[in-house]
Amino acid sequence: ESEEQHVTCVICAYYCIITWRRSDPSPGGKPIMTSLDEPLLGGHWGLLSYHMTNSKVEIVELVSALVHVNIHGFVAQVSAKLRYHNPGDSTLMVEYVLPVDENAALYKFEAHLDGQTVTTICIDKEKASKVFHKAVSSGQAAFLVRQDNLTSDILHLALGSFPGGSYAELNLSLIMKLKVETDGAVNFVLPAILNPRYCPSHIQETHTDRLPGCNDGKYVVVTKAYVMSIESHISGDYEIARIISHTDRLMVTISEDTKSAKVTQDGDIICDHDWSLVIYYSNPYKTHVLQEVGDHTSSGFMNDNLIMINIFPEIPANSYSNKNEIIFFIDCSESMVGKNIKCTRVALLLFLKSLPMDCLFNIVTFGTDFSFLFPEGSRKYNEETLAEACVHLESLEANMGGTEMFLPLQEIYSQPPKAGYFRQILLISDGDIYNVDEVIQLVGRNAHETRVFAVGVGEGASTILISGVARAGRGRSEIVLQPEQIQDKVIGFIFSMVQETVQNVQLVFEVEPNTTITLVPQVPPIIFGGQHLVVYAKVPSTSTVKAVSVMGSIRDTEINTSIKGSDIITVDDAEKSLHLLAAQAQINQWQLCEEDVANDIIELSVATGVLSKLTALVGVNQRGKLVKQSLYNEQDVNFMAMVLCRAPSHLLTQDLIAFGADTCCGSHICYDYGILDWEDGALGSSYGAFGCGNGCGGSGTSNWKEAEDECDGEAEAVDADFLAIVVLQCFDGSWTLEDAAKFCMLPFSELKDCNPTKNETTWATAIVLILLENKYSEIRKQWTLLAIKARNFISNSREDVDALVKKAQSVLV
Repeated sequence: ESEEQHVTCVICAYYCIITWRRSDPSPGGKPIMTSLDEPLLGGHWGLLSYHMTNSKVEIVELVSALVHVNIHGFVAQVSAKLRYHNPGDSTLMVEYVLPVDENAALYKFEAHLDGQTVTTICIDKEKASKVFHKAVSSGQAAFLVRQDNLTSDILHLALGSFPGGSYAELNLSLIMKLKVETDGAVNFVLPAILNPRYCPSHIQETHTDRLPGCNDGKYVVVTKAYVMSIESHISGDYEIARIISHTDRLMVTISEDTKSAKVTQDGDIICDHDWSLVIYYSNPYKTHVLQEVGDHTSSGFMNDNLIMINIFPEIPANSYSNKNEIIFFIDCSESMVGKNIKCTRVALLLFLKSLPMDCLFNIVTFGTDFSFLFPEGSRKYNEETLAEACVHLESLEANMGGTEMFLPLQEIYSQPPKAGYFRQILLISDGDIYNVDEVIQLVGRNAHETRVFAVGVGEGASTILISGVARAGRGRSEIVLQPEQIQDKVIGFIFSMVQETVQNVQLVFEVEPNTTITLVPQVPPIIFGGQHLVVYAKVPSTSTVKAVSVMGSIRDTEINTSIKGSDIITVDDAEKSLHLLAAQAQINQWQLCEEDVANDIIELSVATGVLSKLTALVGVNQRGKLVKQSLYNEQDVNFMAMVLCRAPSHLLTQDLIAFGADTCCGSHICYDYGILDWEDGALGSSYGAFGCGNGCGGSGTSNWKEAEDECDGEAEAVDADFLAIVVLQCFDGSWTLEDAAKFCMLPFSELKDCNPTKNETTWATAIVLILLENKYSEIRKQWTLLAIKARNFISNSREDVDALVKKAQSVLV
């Protein structure tokens, strides 16, 4: 690294650490800064405002950061209170950049400045911008909150006219929908990571929104202590089994009736990862319906009552088809380096071994360029193509440059689906792209013939991309914070991918008096067997819901989930949380439309306060004192991110500066506040105490043990012996007796002598099934499909599967 430019920059919601080191490009050149140790001895503290006109760095100290999370069932209310101090004499103008979850809606922002409370209102974005600029130009303190022009999971929060010597308290309120994941967990994530975003050149040329990453590198170190607190309260009608975190140490207190809990941080909070907690309810799969009372003093959307339906539809077993074309769409850009790509290889191996016998498949890898495993198109899944795919996995590395997702997707869609097969795409990516809308719209245009499923890997993954392509492609999505958990997520997807589409979906309401019920959004929901389905509907306040039925059909089989009116729980929430979530769902759906719905989006956003791409929150401190300053110039505002941001070193180019890169692989890297490798001890003994750990994985079918050894001890690594079982399963679902003996650590002759069948392979397969059950029951979801293929092999060998497995159990005991 000393031979190339070395840039390290951490910009967090709660502190800011920026170091810059660049080698002289001339032969034998020495680093301008040779060590991270030297700046840690002193330097600037706090949040920064950097003026390009005079290259002056001003300091904005963070005094405290308090976050409160209130979770009720599957809904989370989040309030964050950030208090800053400008100790200097100068009036500063600062813009923060922060990530938000795609399922979160920002609906309120308040600021306390100069002894006054400034409340923002939601209006058309262009009008809001004019109000803000006019106020700042006249010396008034003003605030502007807006979504990024290209991706709605990044917010820009501009604070204009922050007087010297004053304090600013920023209060943000968000509402989030939580979903039950594949393993029954309800996961809450507070984003803290904003990864670099790859931006294709054609988007960069036309993008009018100012991109962070254009300032000169500055030598700044932030080490001052501050107050940091996160507290969560969980309540509702569900009994709480347990609450854990994969990222932080928690203090959890569950009430005697197990229906409420309080969660606080156990020890210091280290802001180098997304903060999360995982709730396990005793029965998360039960139908749960809430009716929120509307605001009858208002008109329009907020006036009606709002119903939120949470159900887990059951799909008949015969609704799964082998006639599927499955395309694995794998991100091999350099941002996937390390545990992300390692764990992706493991997940792909499990998936390939679990595919149905009669399906078609292909593997498409992409970065700056892209390649197809089978350039001529998807091929039938057989022993030959499986072997070819496994060899391909051995060479799968994160070495393909930037993240150009649009062109390979376009190439996939240019080839029509194979006749008689349903085409499915499985995307695995960290989602670090900037042209999100372009990709989502492409997926939506082809949703009539291709479903898209998406897995976001690692902290900082773009939730709007991962969720957006799945929503547009009428599939499912999952975000995997810990890459070593990707196996469960990907294998869980295969059941949904091979499920035929549920047709004629409709919701039927029985109400008194009879009236019209409106779905929000007004499109039929997508149903997957056993998966969390959330549906919103507006009900006039004068009507009472007596029953609800969710209906659909697969082939000739009818599906019907009924809900009694007595099971509907009425709530009266002052924040109108369900109304806000429904409004966000409607706005998200409208933003997928090709037709002009701008006026509809603005009208709903303004009525509810839920931020959209076409609106902004703006507030002006009209009663505060005026401050003397030069005319507001947007180029003088420093874009400081309230997040921790990371980038792998090989993404950085010779021209990279402390806040970004001009080019990378021919295109722009946006939000490139990159962490390289922190030197040991650089942040003191507390840094990394509760780190997320590294993932697991391997470099190919012949190197799984080697890959296992590379995994960090803190992470729950995939067992190398288990991976050997997966790798050595034959295409037909069987194992050899020699391999079975090795797995069980028993003499081959002993197993051979007690074989009750005429076929050694059939007997060996039964033994391995029992071994999986006895030793790997905790990761059953990862080998369920392997076991199904194995049982089918035994059955096709004309053996009684249950009897043979029982015999194998007695031998192993």
